[in-house]
Amino acid sequence: LERSRVPNSQPSLIVVPKSLMFNWVQEIQRFTPELSYVEYTGLQRAELRDELAKTNIVLTTYGTLRRDVVQLRDVQFDYAVLDEAQTIKNAMSQVAKACRLVKAEYRLALSGTPIENHATDLWSIMEFLLPGYLGSLPRFKRLYGGGSKEHPDDGQTGALKRLISPFLLRRTKDQVLKELPEKT
Repeated sequence: LERSRVPNSQPSLIVVPKSLMFNWVQEIQRFTPELSYVEYTGLQRAELRDELAKTNIVLTTYGTLRRDVVQLRDVQFDYAVLDEAQTIKNAMSQVAKACRLVKAEYRLALSGTPIENHATDLWSIMEFLLPGYLGSLPRFKRLYGGGSKEHPDDGQTGALKRLISPFLLRRTKDQVLKELPEKT
């Protein structure tokens, strides 16, 4: 909290796997040193709750959000960002439910693998991003199969692609190949 808060803004929430917390702290310090942030994790996090509204970025883990959803669901965030969003691929999991309870003006999901096993993985992420946009889960399964990515449904894949494409920003390996390190 040593940095000044940008005036007239709500905090933004970034939810990451525990293994990426250190990396996100480094990136915040490197690219947005003018923004204040709180690492909302660990045993002392309850002491930080009063500070959340006074900071620009609340950085937490999926596990912490799941455990503290009752306290965090009442905080109004500007942005809610999920890194490695495939973590919420199981729509019935406690962590997916907790993420959907977050109140945010804007929502972003970052994932290299939005569909790992079934089309319903995508439904769960989209339900966080745009609640209700793809209909209920049973309706989604009925329309798009919910089957594995290796075994497409009965031709509805194209319709689903058209439905979600306005909300996807995608880079292929060819587009970032020059940025990747040499194979070792």
